[in-house]
Amino acid sequence: MNDRTKGLLIMLTGVVLISPDALLVRFLSERGTPPGAIFFWKMLFSLPLSLGFAAYEQGGIRPLWQSVVEGRRHYAAAIPLQTCVEICFTLAFVYTSPANALLLINLNPLWCAVAGRFILGDLLPRRTYIALVLALGCMLLIFVPEIVEQQHGENENEAELGESSTKGNIIAFCCGLGLAMYITLVRHGSKAEKPVNLIGAAAISAALTSMIGLIIQGGDVLPTSFWEGELWQFWLAQIGEGMAIGIIFIVMTIAPRLITGAEVGLCVLLEAVLGPLFVYFGYGDVPSKWTIIGGSLLLVVLAIHESGPLFEKANYVRKSISHRLSTRISSGFVAAQAETEPEREDEESSPVEGTV
Repeated sequence: MNDRTKGLLIMLTGVVLISPDALLVRFLSERGTPPGAIFFWKMLFSLPLSLGFAAYEQGGIRPLWQSVVEGRRHYAAAIPLQTCVEICFTLAFVYTSPANALLLINLNPLWCAVAGRFILGDLLPRRTYIALVLALGCMLLIFVPEIVEQQHGENENEAELGESSTKGNIIAFCCGLGLAMYITLVRHGSKAEKPVNLIGAAAISAALTSMIGLIIQGGDVLPTSFWEGELWQFWLAQIGEGMAIGIIFIVMTIAPRLITGAEVGLCVLLEAVLGPLFVYFGYGDVPSKWTIIGGSLLLVVLAIHESGPLFEKANYVRKSISHRLSTRISSGFVAAQAETEPEREDEESSPVEGTV
């Protein structure tokens, strides 16, 4: 198995494992778990995996801490960003539909491109500008009909759990923006005069997020005070969420070493399809027709944009191979000509020698 196949399998496994997160948040919320308790336990259970992997990558706890001290300026920005992303990721599934949440969060590759242009000075290809305009059109197609319906009083009551709401859509949008800023910050650190490794930020932000959840709940995070069901179901769901978050952190660190960024982006888009699918199988929720139409178009736009580098690479490889073949053919033709020249000279000189 080559590196590319390994990378794709690792990435796809991580995406499949994180996809039920929307279903688990819905399950926990419907049985009385407040959002603060959800991300308290989720991040607490993810901490051993993220911290253990970060220490392994750095060669121990002491080298990991040393990297934090050396990159303290980048860490000071990365930790709050990562914490906000982790909180918003959970709240988005509580306050809007899984389809809307995942579509808005998965816009982050486009925001990464914009941030890279203004912060890192990246040169954006034409396809990115086109994708930004088309993505904006898809977002308007999804959300304008919902806003119009709300203004006409069709949705007078507060949105129920799993239904789309303006508040939840804004949270999901901010989550995507925050994720893009965090990725840009990681790139900025890697391009510094002395490269900064932010691998420890996930573990620190996980601990900080748990503390925030504990404070929001006033210390009331034990399920006995709010859970409406069997306790083993609560623990199974929370441990599953925590393990999935820890695994996706490891996957997002390893996979980009084996496959291209475009391939990583395409694999991540799969979550926008699988997440709502899990919720549909669990609760029978079907996204609105505008979400299905606009979301499908948005996924096509993002897929084409992310696959652009792959087509460019394939075209480059094709040209390189054809150039090498033509060079070999021409060099072989020249060599053949060089071999036939002495034979022709011998044939031309031999009659002369015979007459002499």
